[in-house]
Amino acid sequence: MKNNTNEAIFNNEKGMALVITLILMFIMTILGTTLFSVTTTEVKISRNTNFGNQAFYAAERADQYAQTDANIYATIGTGTLNIPLTGVSLQSGQSNATGTVSFLASGNPPRGSGVDANDFKANYFVVDVTGTSSGNASKWLESNVAKIVPNL
Repeated sequence: MKNNTNEAIFNNEKGMALVITLILMFIMTILGTTLFSVTTTEVKISRNTNFGNQAFYAAERADQYAQTDANIYATIGTGTLNIPLTGVSLQSGQSNATGTVSFLASGNPPRGSGVDANDFKANYFVVDVTGTSSGNASKWLESNVAKIVPNL
C-alpha cells in the first residue's frame, strides 16, 4: 500500500499548469521591463542627438552669416565684433547662435587665390560661434576668413 500512496503523490499533476504559467509570467515581466528600459534609453539618446544637431546647424548658420555679411568686415577694422549685428537674427525655431569675428592680421593673399601680392593684400579674421538648441545643447565652431582687399 505504501507504493500506491507514493505513486498517487507523484502522478498528481494538479496545479502544474498554474506553476508553469506563473514562471512564464515572471519571465515575460522581466523581458517587458528590460525592453521598456532599453526603449526609454534609446528615445533619450535620439532626443539628445537631435538637440546636438540643432545646435550644430545653428552654429553653422552663424558661421556662414559671419563669413558672408559685408557689413561685418566694413565696420570691424582691427578689432573684434560681436555677431549677430543689430537688426539681424540668427534664431531659427528653437535654436539660436552668437559669436565674435576678430581681426588677426594683414598679409599676402593666400596661395592659390589668383591675385597678385603687389596689387592686393588679405585681411585675416577668426570667426568663433556658438549655437544653442532648446535642449540646452551647444556646439562651438571656429573658422578663418581671408578677405582680399586692394593694397593701398
